[in-house]
Amino acid sequence: MYTRKIVVITGDQLAHNYFINQLRTNFNLSAIFIEKNRYPDPTYNSIRERKAWDDFFVNRTKKEESLFLFSKCNNAQNNPQNFYIEKGCLNENKTIKLINKFNPALIIIFGTSLLCSKYLDLYPNQILNLHVGLSQFYRGTSCNFWPIYNLEPQLLGATIHYVTNTIDGGNILFQNSIELDKNDSQFILMTKPIILGTKLMVEAIKGTSLNITKPGLTHSNGKLYQIKDFNPKAIIHVNHHISSGKIKRKIELENLKLKQITSL
Repeated sequence: MYTRKIVVITGDQLAHNYFINQLRTNFNLSAIFIEKNRYPDPTYNSIRERKAWDDFFVNRTKKEESLFLFSKCNNAQNNPQNFYIEKGCLNENKTIKLINKFNPALIIIFGTSLLCSKYLDLYPNQILNLHVGLSQFYRGTSCNFWPIYNLEPQLLGATIHYVTNTIDGGNILFQNSIELDKNDSQFILMTKPIILGTKLMVEAIKGTSLNITKPGLTHSNGKLYQIKDFNPKAIIHVNHHISSGKIKRKIELENLKLKQITSL
């Protein structure tokens, strides 16, 4: 059992609550810091764009509710303190001082704003991030969306890495791609990396307690996507991939390739 102090910093969405519950089931957490965060409303150039934007979040929420809303914290190790952080306040001195009071041996982050260098100075090689993407290919935000946009569903996955000054560029501890099914909807494809990444994070924390995880290779060459890149036009682009059957055909092709490789 991991006995060192763990602080979690995450977001306030259903997926983040699922992540917290899974960690609480496996570890004795010292504190949980929940950052309030939302995508900023974009500029709409048409009614179609507004509808695509609204429909995306409605449908994503429905899928996450079906998977995460009733996720329970079975046999929680403890009942840690929860602290809510307003958007833009994660890197303020008062927040950092509050985290310091818990003297964490390990800080776990998922779905937060970028941490400032003060965190890295205070906690070198002590901050692990769940990145819902394969960081050597995709870095930044919404990396469970962009592989679908680029017709690369085989690059959907999750990475556990140390946090550095390079966005999603730290040494990798654990990484894997998701299993693809031709009948997966867009939002199933987008939630699979979250579930996979949560499992990987549990294994990574257990590994650090046994000193069996070692920093791997640094992969920081993946394309960087920012919040501003995610917009109604991108959503419409993905909608076309789904409705035209392009994603389904790509998944069938990738699964055929995998079957051929495994049969050798």
